[in-house]
Amino acid sequence: MFRSILKILPFTCCCLLLVGLQACQNKNNQPKQLREEVMKTHDELMMDMDKIMNNKSALSQIQNKLDSLKQRNITLDTATLNSEIISIKSKLDVSDDAMMKWMNNFNPDDTGKTPSEIVTYLSAQKIKIDAVKTLFTKSLSKSDSLIAKYK
Repeated sequence: MFRSILKILPFTCCCLLLVGLQACQNKNNQPKQLREEVMKTHDELMMDMDKIMNNKSALSQIQNKLDSLKQRNITLDTATLNSEIISIKSKLDVSDDAMMKWMNNFNPDDTGKTPSEIVTYLSAQKIKIDAVKTLFTKSLSKSDSLIAKYK
């Protein structure tokens, strides 16, 4: 029995060493991976900033032609449509403002911070930028639908 334990002991030690090394490597890569995820979402949203501005402009154009839309469709409730446009433009503004606020508050400098502090900070930032992404997605989807309907 003692011999069988001695036979598997080196294998067990190697396995434990590999698991320990993998855990250290994952812990060391976690801040880098989180930073990449946060910045990837930021970069995607930056590309959508122009779309937000373009959609606001398109919605304003629709507002400016409510009378002609009413002439083409006398059953169109232009007051309700105008309210909807105002609401969607407001949501686009909120999305834009949330992005600006996040960018102004984000601090990429992690000098002097421990890996644990960096992970905590970047995890919180990931939650925040993901919330901004949700705002973008919803407001752009609503505005795209309305613009397509009245183009």
